[in-house]
Amino acid sequence: MKTKEKRATRAQRRAGYTLMDVMVVTAIIGVLSSLGVNQYNKYIARAKRPEAVMTFRALATAQREYLLTWGKYSGTFEALRFNVEGGTKVSPTEIQGRHYNYRLVQDDGPKSWYVIATGNIDGDAFLDVIGASNPR
Repeated sequence: MKTKEKRATRAQRRAGYTLMDVMVVTAIIGVLSSLGVNQYNKYIARAKRPEAVMTFRALATAQREYLLTWGKYSGTFEALRFNVEGGTKVSPTEIQGRHYNYRLVQDDGPKSWYVIATGNIDGDAFLDVIGASNPR
């Protein structure tokens, strides 16, 4: 009779997980989730970048049309009648879009232009900067 009771108590002790098992599984889940969050943030940042690329293309087309009409490039968004979808004008040379702030600059007079898009799209401590200019 005692052997059956001893066997039952040993089986009861062996059932379930030890604290060490739970700690190892928790550590593994923590490492995997931190890797997943990092990859997710990179994916989100890549998804926001096409806004700037499409804005650059539209701006290049508007500048080309302005050049053909007036013989020079425009130094302001207002002269181009250009706006970013969902954006607001901050100044004649600056527009705040959904994810980026666009600034139009003429560094070499009316025969050149460039635009800089700045924004913190990946949530780190540094601004993400993308630039485009007229073909020279």
